[in-house]
Amino acid sequence: MAGSWVRLVSGSTLLAAVVASAIVTAGPAAAEPRDCTLDRSLTGATGFCPGGDGFFTVEADCIGISIGRDPGIGPYRQSSQRHAYAGPHPEMDATQTHPHAECNEFITGHFGILVDARLYETFR
Repeated sequence: MAGSWVRLVSGSTLLAAVVASAIVTAGPAAAEPRDCTLDRSLTGATGFCPGGDGFFTVEADCIGISIGRDPGIGPYRQSSQRHAYAGPHPEMDATQTHPHAECNEFITGHFGILVDARLYETFR
């Protein structure tokens, strides 16, 4: 009986060590593009990339209430992809030139606060 407990504890310890080493050695999935900043607020995030043209995506991890198709309380993800234009474009609204992900979306029925956000270049 004692042998099975030793094997169980040894196996659990080994599994925990493998998982911990995988977490420690894992890097971020996508780093923020160079010269870009991510402006976070209580309910969303906006990406600013003054360095040049390209499509950028902002992903926001939110927690709150969903009253849409799958009602409930808990975490959800919002994302937005926009073309970031090089240089000033006064004829365009800022929402057209900067990707912005919002946790409060009346159309989708999500109401929450921002927990984390990421900005990455989708393609050029």
